[in-house]
Amino acid sequence: MHANRPASLITLVLIALLPASGLAQVYSWKDSSGKIHYGDRPPAERQAASRKLAAPPAVDVEAMRSANAEKQLTEREKQQKSKESAAKAEEVEAAARQREENCRQARTNLASLESGQIRFTMNAKGERIAMDGATREAELAKARSSVDSWCKPAAK
Repeated sequence: MHANRPASLITLVLIALLPASGLAQVYSWKDSSGKIHYGDRPPAERQAASRKLAAPPAVDVEAMRSANAEKQLTEREKQQKSKESAAKAEEVEAAARQREENCRQARTNLASLESGQIRFTMNAKGERIAMDGATREAELAKARSSVDSWCKPAAK
């Protein structure tokens, strides 16, 4: 932002000097073919009509500065909203990918439990023991609940 400050300062100085250059005289004349010419100096070979130009309207430097600052603020806010929107979209996409992975794992676990193969758990001593019917049914209920939870469409 500070890199534009010298250019802005030069522009403002030039704008401030414009009214002085507008006070110059302008000459007009017709050439031999009837074409009208304008210039800041009269032609040497003929008579020219002269007139003073009106000064251009005064430039309100503070209003220009304020408008420029407001424009920059608006642009920064727009960029910030764009960044926030992109970040939100990325979060939603990451959550959807995680949800798909959780669904896949829940379905794999349910399929494994429903296959009828012997499944094992670990007891307090760290020994493997085969699941009995009641434990398998409890695990099946949990697996079905996980599939229902992870695999249904996400709430919007």
